Amino acid sequence: MERDSSPAGQEDEHGISAPLLEALAGLGPEARQAVIQVIVLLREFPAWAAWPPRRERSWTAVRPASARAPGADLPMVWVQAVSAAELADRMRGVDAQLAPP
Repeated sequence: MERDSSPAGQEDEHGISAPLLEALAGLGPEARQAVIQVIVLLREFPAWAAWPPRRERSWTAVRPASARAPGADLPMVWVQAVSAAELADRMRGVDAQLAPP
């Protein structure tokens, strides 16, 4: 028997809770998938902010160029990609370059 959402207290394969999946049910499939992909990215990359594609048709993410908290005087690193998976790869690459030796 197929279900539209996970039982209460459980999560789907992406770790998205049943109440959140229910809240997303009103979105179209493409928008719902984009929100889920953003959640997955933000869980894996907490130092980053990420946006799904809109008019420019590219995924975008930004993070401070150091371990310090973001501020007006702190340089930021921006990455863009055509897919969430490609964006994640680019984010990993930046994180590896910024990681202490």
